[in-house]
Amino acid sequence: MAVLVHGSIAAQDQPQSPPQTVAKMQQVLHKAQEKDKAVKVILNKKIDKQKKFSGKVSDISDTGFVVTDQKTGKPMKLAYADVREVLQKWSKKDVTIAIVVVAGVVILVLLFIGSKVHD
Repeated sequence: MAVLVHGSIAAQDQPQSPPQTVAKMQQVLHKAQEKDKAVKVILNKKIDKQKKFSGKVSDISDTGFVVTDQKTGKPMKLAYADVREVLQKWSKKDVTIAIVVVAGVVILVLLFIGSKVHD
């Protein structure tokens, strides 16, 4: 757990990575649309006083895409040039599964270390 927290703090200290390529954005958008999952969009500059928002993808073209904002329900048409990065958003179920798997691995490692100490 401490490693995860430390990793996220270290990641915040690093300078921002270069903008995502259009091909990578399209890959993430198509995958999210196929699975009917939300995406997190990080913009180059604020639009409607927001630089980040989440929503479901409703249309993808060669020049941009449409995402329906989860908070407002408003469809937003975005050009790839205005977007820094598109990330697939994890569902609560995905997060729960990840936590259970990590906890299981930690328990197994502790049991293994404990058995080696007693040998």
